Amino acid sequence: MMNRDKIMEWNPMHNMMMNKWAMKMDMWNEEDDAMKEHCKMMPNMAWCEKYKSAHSVSPKGREVEQKWEFDISVEWLPEAKPSEVVKLKDGDSYEMTAYAVKQEVGNRVVKRLSYNWMIPGPLLQVEKWAKIKIKLTNKLWIETTLHSHGLRLDDSKFDGLPTDMWGEQKPMKDWESFTYELDFPDTGVFWYHPHIREDYTQEMGLYGNFNVTEENYWNKVDRDEFLILDDFSLDDPFYKGKINKTLMGRFGNIMMINNEENYKLEVNQYDTVRLNLTNVANTRTFDFGIYKNWKKVDLKLVGWDIWKIEKEVMINSQIIAPAERYIVEVRFDQSWEYVIKSRDRKLGKIIVKDTWIRKKQKEFWSDLKESPEEYSFIRKNFQKFLDQKVDKKLRLTIWMKWMWEMRRWMPMWNDGDEIEWEDNMAMMNKMSNSNMMEWKLVDEETKKENMDIDWKFKKGQFVKVEIYNDPNSMHPMQHPIHFHGQRFLVLSRDWKVEKNLQWKDVSLVKNWERVEILIEMTNPWIWMSHCHIAEHLQSGMMMTFIVEE
Repeated sequence: MMNRDKIMEWNPMHNMMMNKWAMKMDMWNEEDDAMKEHCKMMPNMAWCEKYKSAHSVSPKGREVEQKWEFDISVEWLPEAKPSEVVKLKDGDSYEMTAYAVKQEVGNRVVKRLSYNWMIPGPLLQVEKWAKIKIKLTNKLWIETTLHSHGLRLDDSKFDGLPTDMWGEQKPMKDWESFTYELDFPDTGVFWYHPHIREDYTQEMGLYGNFNVTEENYWNKVDRDEFLILDDFSLDDPFYKGKINKTLMGRFGNIMMINNEENYKLEVNQYDTVRLNLTNVANTRTFDFGIYKNWKKVDLKLVGWDIWKIEKEVMINSQIIAPAERYIVEVRFDQSWEYVIKSRDRKLGKIIVKDTWIRKKQKEFWSDLKESPEEYSFIRKNFQKFLDQKVDKKLRLTIWMKWMWEMRRWMPMWNDGDEIEWEDNMAMMNKMSNSNMMEWKLVDEETKKENMDIDWKFKKGQFVKVEIYNDPNSMHPMQHPIHFHGQRFLVLSRDWKVEKNLQWKDVSLVKNWERVEILIEMTNPWIWMSHCHIAEHLQSGMMMTFIVEE
């Protein structure tokens, strides 16, 4: 059988494309990285001769390349530990340290990053309205901060946004510390992670949950479990000077729940279990479901990112984008081994044990409650907000300096799905990096892009923003858009009004979708909005906005 390089050598159509592309590349020296990456994949293609030496597979060449990769040595590192629950009261202080650890993943011992040697980091449980302090010490070889995702903080200087992203915190170097003063005005599940090189640090294990409690707020259940969904890639290196896999983001080949490859939860028959779900993956969107004999089990959706959902609803699976949280309840009436899946990917299992306890009343679990008090003001003014003129319009797109010519021969469209569930363009994704492309948020009124956007609002203002995922971009794909320091509601998707309201801080904007959101500007000063696919954020897809008193 003829190998790939031989096929490419005599493929006239491909070589014609490469000739045009190489001519373009001669015009733009700064795009030379793109050609090098392409020729690294297929060194025998036309116009690749001058790049062969730069990407030799000889030990010496590999040695040079490794200098620019993050260290993967595990010598002398302690073992990663599972997460622990830490209960904090109003006025308490807690210390966390970011350490390197080692862990066996996929029958290989690899380097990971942790908070207090734990992956996930400690589950911090606090009461609503509490104020606490967290002192973070950095004992890594990379700068870091701590972003408390979803918290509507009184003071933006504790948001963890670094100064090079127009934030207020100077990045912590090795052995430096910073004390965060956090307040918790909302009930729900939140999480924390770095806001520097998220593509690397978050993927390596720096993440954990906040559980903000309120007495008698949620339904009574037998078990309350926190499940952090993630995937991990064993074979892709990380580079110090550039972010790789920026086209589609880094898809992992190992599925994890709570940092376990083969997650197992044991419950009793007739138990009602509340599952608090968080997606911390770099790019993967999960379609969470529980299966019995390949049939999906009913789930009751009771909450999303912030607070309860307006009306509880029965579902059989839930799409969860990166950074989103969902709270579902499930009742297990039969002893069985249930499988947790996302489409064709197995995430774990739930083993339901026989019990002699008298059967509980199923009707109470299947009752669907409403929470009108959380949304009374919005409902009273809902039509006014629907009729309100759009204040700002964002368009989501991409610019790849080197791709216009290639696109004529190698179209960058996805397979037609609203969500890219897997890395279906693995070769192109592997070639891409932050030096050759830029993901963009575009202000449709001013045409300003990313960090040049300068939105200003007033505290107490309800701002209507339209987000449009441009189908004419070079590579349309889904984007989870996050706003720091505020909360918002989705009003409509493709002009179809949302009937069930939910306060959020992240919303998935699918391929070709147009989403209208209503942001309540509650906290003054400077905040960020960005795509929460880590590689897209690090490739420019971010902006800041100011909320004035």
